[in-house]
Amino acid sequence: FGADGEAKVAKERIEAVDPEKNMITFRVIEGDLLKEYKSFVITIQVTPKQGGPGSVVHWHVEYEKIDEKVAHPETFIEFCVQLSKEIDEHLL
Repeated sequence: FGADGEAKVAKERIEAVDPEKNMITFRVIEGDLLKEYKSFVITIQVTPKQGGPGSVVHWHVEYEKIDEKVAHPETFIEFCVQLSKEIDEHLL
């Protein structure tokens, strides 16, 4: 993923898959994010829109900072938003 104009690397492990809820959870196990965060877990859930075509994607990011000086992962959140937009454009 990209952050602050730099390429970043994250290796993730799938923690849980719930097909009934269209949900998947990943845990970052290696990479740049673990330089600033003790733990970093991402859950993605896709919910069909009621009364129409398409779906809504919910990203939930749970993390623990190494110390209080570390910023919240705003650039990662921006990456998630951009990725969702690019997937949406591809599917249209």
